[in-house]
Amino acid sequence: MSSPGPTATVVPKTDGTGMRGAGPDGEHRSRAATVVRVRVDGMTSPRPAGPADSSPNRFAARAVDLGAVKEAADARDRAKEEAVSGAPVALAAPVTAESFEQDLVVRSTQVPVIVQLGSSRAPGSDEMSQAFASSALEQTEPASWVFRYVDVDTVPEIAQAFGVQSVPTVLALAAGRPLTSFEGVQPPEQTDRFISAVLQATAGKLPGLPSTGEPAGDEESPADPRFTEAAEALDREDYVGAVALYDAVIDDVGAPAEDVSEAKAARATAVLLGRSADGSADDIDRMLLEGRRREAFDVLIDRMRTSAGDEKDAARTRLLGLFSLYDPADPEVIDARTRMASALF
Repeated sequence: MSSPGPTATVVPKTDGTGMRGAGPDGEHRSRAATVVRVRVDGMTSPRPAGPADSSPNRFAARAVDLGAVKEAADARDRAKEEAVSGAPVALAAPVTAESFEQDLVVRSTQVPVIVQLGSSRAPGSDEMSQAFASSALEQTEPASWVFRYVDVDTVPEIAQAFGVQSVPTVLALAAGRPLTSFEGVQPPEQTDRFISAVLQATAGKLPGLPSTGEPAGDEESPADPRFTEAAEALDREDYVGAVALYDAVIDDVGAPAEDVSEAKAARATAVLLGRSADGSADDIDRMLLEGRRREAFDVLIDRMRTSAGDEKDAARTRLLGLFSLYDPADPEVIDARTRMASALF
């Protein structure tokens, strides 16, 4: 989507060492070591990379989090416990650092979560968040999605964790991971289209919100042990073995749709890690590993537009190979396929 209005920029500041995120020993710097400030001046900053953990930093760089396989199972267990309690779920609510995991990670294992990271200092941000909130609250039961708002002036660490470069930014989360996003203010008709696209992409893949007072979680299946085995294979750098285990989940006709979706996402990164390990990874693979999927698609589509003959065919073949790594219903994949088709002629 285009961004018709001005945006505010999230500018990470370092702790004086010039570094952000994980250090050489793999340990993440404390929140106190990083300050995030918001300016409405059009400047941008590099997207920070961060390791996988149970904090908001698990989403840094928007890459698939292989280390979160066990955490995803734990999140499903917490969602199960919540279902037993029968507590009602707010359809629109603000997010704090303390509620991050429950409001975004756990909730997105049940239904898509649309998150706006905004600031009252960014023109149009408040109006767009009100439009999203109204759409969420107008749903009839059972609700199919929820809206969450992050005030970057109050909880800047969440904005940094998501790698947000400007506000407002809107992300859709499903199964604990970012699905798609856009930057800038959009009118209500465009936000409604965004919601519809997210719901279409996730249809039948998430269990839904628990019914109030009903122990729906008692009927949930235990976590598939193949995910744990795949995580152990990745720890051993046995990428072929991990891919085989994810394939087993994907090909299992009895596997829950949520597990199949999770396996497809994890398989894609396992394949890319395997290429990196054997030295066959190229710049496109590295972009994907860093979570820069749209950028990787854009590079190949631009190459198709500006080339001919064998070079154009090679770019097309590479794109099709990338598409096969991801869910065909993913909005970014659908968009890239459409743009690839126009680049063919």
